[in-house]
Amino acid sequence: MTQNTGKLYLTAIANSYSMVFFSLDKWFAAVVLLLTFLDPVVGFAGLLSVLVVNGLALWLGMNQDMVRLGDYGFNALLVGLGLGAFYQLNAPLIALIVFAAVITFFLTVLSLGVLTKYGLSYLSLPFVLALWTLMLASRSFESLGVSERGVYLLNELYSVGDHYLVNTYHYFNELAIPLSLKTYFRSLGAILFQFNTLSGMVLAVALLFYSRIAFSLSLLGFFAAYWFYQLIGADMNALNYNYVGFNFILSAIAVGGFYLVPSVWSYLWALLLIPVLAIVTSSVGMLLAPFGLGVYSLPFNLVVLGFLYVLKWRARPVKPEEVPLQTFSPEKNKYRYLSDQERFRHFRTIPISLPVMGEWFINQGHDGAITHRAEWGQAWDFVLTDEQGKQFAGEGRRLEDYYCYGKPVIAPADGRVAEIMDQIEDNPIGETNLQQNWGNSILIDHGFSLYSQLSHLRPGSIKVNKGDTVKKGQLLAQVGSTGRSPEPHLHFQLQATPYIGAPTLAYPISSYLARPADDGTVFHFFDYPREGELVQNLTPTDQLKYAFYFVPGKTIDWQLDDGRTAHWECLTDPLNQSYIQCRESGAKAYFNNNGAVHYFTGYLGKRGTLLHHFMLANYKVALAYQPGLMVTDVIPIDQLAPASRRWGQDLLSPFLRWMHTHYTLHYDQLDKEMRPEHLALRAEVSLRKGRRNGPTYRYESDIANYRINSFTVEDGKRTIRAKAIDHAPE
Repeated sequence: MTQNTGKLYLTAIANSYSMVFFSLDKWFAAVVLLLTFLDPVVGFAGLLSVLVVNGLALWLGMNQDMVRLGDYGFNALLVGLGLGAFYQLNAPLIALIVFAAVITFFLTVLSLGVLTKYGLSYLSLPFVLALWTLMLASRSFESLGVSERGVYLLNELYSVGDHYLVNTYHYFNELAIPLSLKTYFRSLGAILFQFNTLSGMVLAVALLFYSRIAFSLSLLGFFAAYWFYQLIGADMNALNYNYVGFNFILSAIAVGGFYLVPSVWSYLWALLLIPVLAIVTSSVGMLLAPFGLGVYSLPFNLVVLGFLYVLKWRARPVKPEEVPLQTFSPEKNKYRYLSDQERFRHFRTIPISLPVMGEWFINQGHDGAITHRAEWGQAWDFVLTDEQGKQFAGEGRRLEDYYCYGKPVIAPADGRVAEIMDQIEDNPIGETNLQQNWGNSILIDHGFSLYSQLSHLRPGSIKVNKGDTVKKGQLLAQVGSTGRSPEPHLHFQLQATPYIGAPTLAYPISSYLARPADDGTVFHFFDYPREGELVQNLTPTDQLKYAFYFVPGKTIDWQLDDGRTAHWECLTDPLNQSYIQCRESGAKAYFNNNGAVHYFTGYLGKRGTLLHHFMLANYKVALAYQPGLMVTDVIPIDQLAPASRRWGQDLLSPFLRWMHTHYTLHYDQLDKEMRPEHLALRAEVSLRKGRRNGPTYRYESDIANYRINSFTVEDGKRTIRAKAIDHAPE
């Protein structure tokens, strides 16, 4: 076994334990592992099953990411724990556990193949099917002895930990706490086949430290079920002695914080599904009783999978929102969703650019008071102005006096010319042609029912024909003053139908620079230019474009001022997501680069590493230089505030938010202004807690010779300097 395979195997074992609670937290996994050994036979059986199934998955060449996540292991763990709880430890049981792991593996792959077709997870369904199979088959296995450890538990505890362990067990089991709370702890422990108060209490504390949201949902799910059982007069023994209460705990965590973005709506649905789950639990119990089989987690699987399948049939996305990219932490799911909602609220798959070259003034924007009204309100009118804000030279009586007249009009994106209107004459200044309202126009089909229309073009200037394929930035025509145009200007709109003059569509411009009156230049990413702004397309600067050109296989090595070194490599995962990985820490920083902007999308690993600071320093970088340019963004709260400082925010984040982050990037040229060859990027990342300012990080990246030569980190307590290591050519 190679070193990498061994590391993968150990990670898979740990995650097999934590994934029972939808987690990848290593400390939480350690607690779960130790708790299973409160009954040593149960713990041994579970561990053996995990070792076998993960070894089998690696041996058969299964998807390594799934192996690493514990996807094959957690169901086998539950089966092993169940067998260890029901039978005495002997050689036949060990053999049964080994082959039980194989059976569970097959059922896991089968469930994966069937349910993923419908966009569903298999949850713990393989565990239920495997344990039923084994319990039915074991009735004819005479060499297996039914466990009597429950009867002689105190003797076993005494043999392991003397009277101290016995006294501890008695203390927690006889605590003077409400029966409902004691039942909650026992139900929580029953997930690991530990039927005692102590294991449930330890697990509850571990759950609280791992996730405040998951802990609150576990309480919500169980006590809602407890109240409902009392309300309808159901058999409370099902909760107190049959330990089916864990179904409600797992269901609430899965629905309220894992598959759905934690919110008022996710909590509401977690609550509403509890009565449904109670009814299903009761009916399934009655159906299985003649066969002598337990319900185990079947009700949880049926209700949660059924609910998630219903969500797949929604005609439009409404609340509750499904988690778009799983982070295996309810808090991280929430904070990433909040930041992505701000970062990408207008994101579209087809990037549309401005149809002009240089800086233009928007003299009428969306819902403009002059002509952009009602169904035709989502459009822009572009003109050129001088330093005094005038659109023309001299008296402005001639078309040629207007700065924009005759200027190039370019394709806003790749596409095909769907329609052309030409041969309409320009209007004299102050006059309009209402009979041919749109004037000379070009309509481009960009695919997926998206069309762009450019109107009031100069007669005879159109360079393309209907049916031509055009590329982004290609010259199409010149600005004119045809149609309803008393003065030269360019009308630009997006629409969903292939007709000139069709109703407009609110669709953002992908990347552009905007300069409001008397203000600095601000970079906008998938946003809507506003009336009164000076706007221009983002033209990448070679220095920045190549400095952030992180192609797969590229390596970046750093020398820190304290003597340490860091070695990074640029890679892509099976989903074609690009990321930078640190060899020393194993941390990964995921990013996108569309040629106009570089931006990070996620980080996996320990906070405070050099790669983590690099991600914060360059969270979003417009790959163009402009004097006074500023880029802003928001960062998920968990990337700045450690869990110890956000307990209250974590607990209330589904309902209330008072912690906010802010990212600002400024550009400075260190040599010539027009085509700078030496740039400094200065970023500031801050956390705000209500009205109080939290920690602020300041970064500076030095860019020259088409690469990042160095960057500096200041966190208010220390300064870290990292310099790129030069490698001699081979």
